Parts: sequence; C-alpha cells; structure tokens
Amino acid sequence: MNRIPPLTAVYLILLGGILLHAEDRSWRSANGNQSFRAEFVSSDGSSVLLRKPDRNTVTVALSNLHPSDRDWVKQYLKRNQAKPEAEIAGACFDRLTYGDNRATVTQKLRDSPSVSKTLDDRLVGRTGLNGIYRTSVAGEEYHLFFQWSDNDELQEVTLRGKSAASAEYAKSLQKQWMGLVSKLTASHGSPLQASRYPSREELSDGQLLGSHLWHTADEHSILLCTGQAKDEYLVAVRFAAEKIPPKVLEEVPAEKPER
Repeated sequence: MNRIPPLTAVYLILLGGILLHAEDRSWRSANGNQSFRAEFVSSDGSSVLLRKPDRNTVTVALSNLHPSDRDWVKQYLKRNQAKPEAEIAGACFDRLTYGDNRATVTQKLRDSPSVSKTLDDRLVGRTGLNGIYRTSVAGEEYHLFFQWSDNDELQEVTLRGKSAASAEYAKSLQKQWMGLVSKLTASHGSPLQASRYPSREELSDGQLLGSHLWHTADEHSILLCTGQAKDEYLVAVRFAAEKIPPKVLEEVPAEKPER
C-alpha cells in the first residue's frame, strides 16, 4: 500500500492551534454569571452545538447564552454562509496552479468563491497559509495545507478533513471517504490504483495512508488518504505536482460503512 511520508510535528500542531483560534472560545450564561470553554461546531439559528474539552458535545439554546455570544454566533454564520463547492476536476485544487508563488496563491484563494478564511489578516503573518483556509467537497469541510519548493513555488495542496473519534472511523469517516471516491472518480475517471478502506490498525500517528491514486492529463497526481492524529482520525486529499508512481495494491470494491 502507498504510505505517505509522515506529517511533521509542526504540521499537526499548527492545525490544532488554528482551529483553536477559529472556533474554540469562552462562553457565558445569559446573565453573565457563569462561563465555560467549548468549541463551536454548528448552529441552526436557535441553538448551538458545542464540543467541550472532554470532546463530548452539548446543544445550548441561544437564549441561554450571553448577548455577546449570541452576536458572535450571528457574525460567525454571516461570515461562513454556504459557499459553492471547490473545483477538483483540474490538475490542481480549485484555481491554483503548480508553480504559483505564495502571493499568487493567497490572491487566488481570496478571490475564490468556494474558499473562506478562518483567521484575521493580522494573524496570517504569524501562522503562514497552512490551515487558515477552508473549503467544501462532497458536502464535507476541509482545511488547506501547502508544500512549497525551495524557490517558494507551490508543489502540493492537501485538503484535511475534520478529525473524529475512533468510534466514527467505520461510520461517518468511512462514508466521507466513499463520497470522495465517488467525487474524484466522477471528475478524473477510474483511479490508477485503488484499495479498500484501511482498518484503524493500519494507520500510524502523524501519517497519511494512501488508498486511491489518480494521474491527471498533464502528469500530476491526486491521492485519497486516511490518517491518524493522536487518538483521532481524518480523511484527506493530496494534490501533488509530481507524478506519483503506482504501487501494487489489493483491488477490492469499496466497502459500505458499518452500521
């Protein structure tokens, strides 16, 4: 099976820190007498779904939150209104082109209708571009990570999905993986190589494990991966300028998620 080089510690730590800045915050009760820390997950306009530090989720009515928190939710939803899904039919992600420099990549991402930014411009200089842009593919949210050549030219774009607990690995994550198989196959044809959905035991902390490989018409590569970050798991898509050689993989039909 095609095993992808390990993610660096900086790569993993940076992603966690950025998500913290973007969605993890302190919340207060309506009268302001109580406060707690939790990560914002979603809102239907009348309540919010929050993830507590112990990773359990709780639904809280907006009326039970402080006016400043209700305003934060309103502004968050306004900033993150539904956007069209990203374009994955080309050689590289969306409007990006291999060889683009950082300034060009930044401008293209800002101009893209399918990409949004999770950090204020004042913080971008401290973090770089990794993890601060997000997009949607096949109904799921992904954060963008980049690799550059020594000449500061774009070489790879990796879309990293949200991490999930081990209980979701054979459920929602496998469903997400299957959705990407269908989406990428519809855009690029049958994969050059394909493998079954890997078991959790095949994954290693800090690594992405490839299961499907496509070559584009202009000799670039797209690789579908699953990965592990500590005790959580994720799905990722890697767009690479290089033509990754195929490996001999076991070809089996995509499995249906366990129920």
